[in-house]
Amino acid sequence: NLVPKDYAYRDAVGWEWSDPSRFNRLEEVLSSGRAHTMSDMMALQTDHVSLPARTIVPLLKHLGPLSEAAAYALEMLTDWDHRLTPDSGPAAIYVAIERRLQRSVPHVVMSDKAREALGGLPLSMIIDHLVRPGPEFGALCDRCTPLDGRDKMLVDELEASVEGLVDLIGPDLDEWQYGQYKHVSIPHPMTAAVDLETRAKLDVGTLPRGGNSFTVNNSGSGDNQRSGASFRMIVDTSDWDASVGMNAPGQSGDPDSPHYRDLFQRWAQDQFFPVYFSRDKVEAAATGRVMLVPKD
Repeated sequence: NLVPKDYAYRDAVGWEWSDPSRFNRLEEVLSSGRAHTMSDMMALQTDHVSLPARTIVPLLKHLGPLSEAAAYALEMLTDWDHRLTPDSGPAAIYVAIERRLQRSVPHVVMSDKAREALGGLPLSMIIDHLVRPGPEFGALCDRCTPLDGRDKMLVDELEASVEGLVDLIGPDLDEWQYGQYKHVSIPHPMTAAVDLETRAKLDVGTLPRGGNSFTVNNSGSGDNQRSGASFRMIVDTSDWDASVGMNAPGQSGDPDSPHYRDLFQRWAQDQFFPVYFSRDKVEAAATGRVMLVPKD
């Protein structure tokens, strides 16, 4: 929300904004009081820390009774660093729970009419309801307090999340990784109109990804990333040749070019490459030259 309350044209702007989790994480890092380096900025742009997880996971720690698998999943979450990295088992569990809570909490605290009109609630409001459950949560079980009802919901969603991941990934929780279902695959706009051989040349993917729509490194809310930054650049104005960037899937739009998808894996792994500025550096790194000559 970037306009002041006395803005003269408030009916000309939208009134739906992103959840504040990413902003809060940026503020947390940037307000540390120390000078930030290029490496710090590279780490921040690809940051996978989930602030919602810092609040939701502690609510789960005292839950019970649980099935053996759910109890082990909860144990995995207890020592987790709240980072949604592709190779993290706890991240796989947490995101599954977070998604289920985004569906279940609005059914408790909103009327059918409100859900139909609004579609749901921001995650920040869902967390507020979980931290301070209202009397409506008491209806989730017989003769129970709002806290009891809240905990019943958390138990149910933890159990259902683990069951769903067992079906999706397999029964060995120690082998679970978030990137087994969080991924990026980029279909070409023409993919449905061509044969399989041509489609294999046009489409790019599939690789595991981290993060979600609530991390600074925004990779969207679905299993397949369809939003977020495909291009980034960090510029060192004291040494322009020290600048870095990332891009996906490549620099060329020609599927026959070796540069059509050669940056995709590096981008999916949140890795930067040098972006040179001076002519000497550019010429030294060049692998080819394209001459555009006008016709007579």
